[in-house]
Amino acid sequence: MIRAPCAVVALLGFASSAAAQDFQVGSRAKAMRRSYTALGEGPLAISIKPAGTATQNSQFAITYQSFTQYEFGFLSDAISLPTRGDAEQGLLDPPISPSFAGVVVRMGEGDVDMAASIAYIRPFQIKYVYDFTDPSDPNEDLITQTDQQFSRIRVAYGASVHLSDSSFFKTVALGVAVDFVYTHYKEIDQSPVVGRDTQTFEDSESSIGYGAGLLMTAYEGDVFRVDFGAAYNSGVKFHFDLDPIIYPVWDWPALASGGFAFYIGEGYPLRVTLDTQWIGWAHAVGQPDPGFDHFRNTYSFSAGAEYRFKLSEKYRLFARAGFKSYDTPWKDRNNLPAVGASQLVIETKGDRVEILTLGLGFYWTRKTWEGETRTNGLDFAVELFGETQYLFGIGFTYQFD
Repeated sequence: MIRAPCAVVALLGFASSAAAQDFQVGSRAKAMRRSYTALGEGPLAISIKPAGTATQNSQFAITYQSFTQYEFGFLSDAISLPTRGDAEQGLLDPPISPSFAGVVVRMGEGDVDMAASIAYIRPFQIKYVYDFTDPSDPNEDLITQTDQQFSRIRVAYGASVHLSDSSFFKTVALGVAVDFVYTHYKEIDQSPVVGRDTQTFEDSESSIGYGAGLLMTAYEGDVFRVDFGAAYNSGVKFHFDLDPIIYPVWDWPALASGGFAFYIGEGYPLRVTLDTQWIGWAHAVGQPDPGFDHFRNTYSFSAGAEYRFKLSEKYRLFARAGFKSYDTPWKDRNNLPAVGASQLVIETKGDRVEILTLGLGFYWTRKTWEGETRTNGLDFAVELFGETQYLFGIGFTYQFD
């Protein structure tokens, strides 16, 4: 019976790990604390809101970022018995893997702007620790380290329509996307019983998902503009050729977000964003055994700001900051939820976490052979006061048309 409880344990960690991460990738979005649904700039829009690509120039972006992971703790340096998981900063496996690499190609101009895009996206990699005690055998206790990777290839299309020449409801953009989603997971099972063998299990699966959204300019004046954005990204079910009771796996949860972006000042040097986000964790995990708590859906609220400094005719500097308050999918840090008889065992700050983010963007223009202007840029971000001491992101954007 060791195989069954160990596999049940795996599902537990995937939910909690992903809940501590963000689906949205990109250093600019991270610096503004993911308050980004109504900003339609940059190829990173592909990841959450494909409508945001509709009016973009043709460009490419790549970004790397760290994530929160939980590794085995041990009783002491002299006693190598695994205990609950400790939060630490981690990179994707392999570390050279980008969290995002995508391209947007502009397809139309005038009253109807269009763009097609494709991206490779890896928002995070899940590493967590769980505990299982067999009710029929209290001596059968296992500590499990789970490592699950998610990646998706997204193909998207966006179109923007000019609605009015007045200041209100000038444009609306719509976007749709199709995803090929792949997951691979590995779990290492260790028993506190000295001398018992360590067991390892691995498997992988793929499936299809989709996304859709809109981006609207609600008001535009000389020194003030308001955009509204909304997006929905489907959950993804993985159909392993395994008994789900013995080998449970984590499904990708659905996500919905909405927000406003305010452009302020002549030339709009200041941008302020407000966002809210819902993640359907409760529908992506199994039910716990009696006596254990269950995972719940989560809500987050975030705000971000960005100010553009003109250093010269060629160079621009962007200063960014953000704040986010988000639920974790559990009510009590001392009684974490379970799937079946497998209970999450990690060091967590509790049922709500507040995070501060800071960032910089450095952009410059270049001239093409035809004398036209193109823009390149580097973005940096750091996240503070989360489950780990800090997380970072770095990205590069290259405009080619």
